[in-house]
Amino acid sequence: MLDKLGYLATGLGLSSIAASVAAWYKEKTDDEAENAHAERTGIFIGLWPQTFFALAIIFFKLREMGHEKDAERLMKRLEKKINEVKK
Repeated sequence: MLDKLGYLATGLGLSSIAASVAAWYKEKTDDEAENAHAERTGIFIGLWPQTFFALAIIFFKLREMGHEKDAERLMKRLEKKINEVKK
């Protein structure tokens, strides 16, 4: 499970890099105010990958350290709490 979370976080990090570039190019026009907004949006989205990559490293390290069963136990408790809230 920690592997899946690590790969998910890595994928989100790579996707957010692409989203940052796409947002910057898509919003770019001849208007200077619009260009400034496009740059701010691209920079804002560009701040996300570091967080996702750090989470991926944490998940992979936790798996290496043998905490897979702890993560599974935590997920079961979370699912139980979510089901209680839904009722």
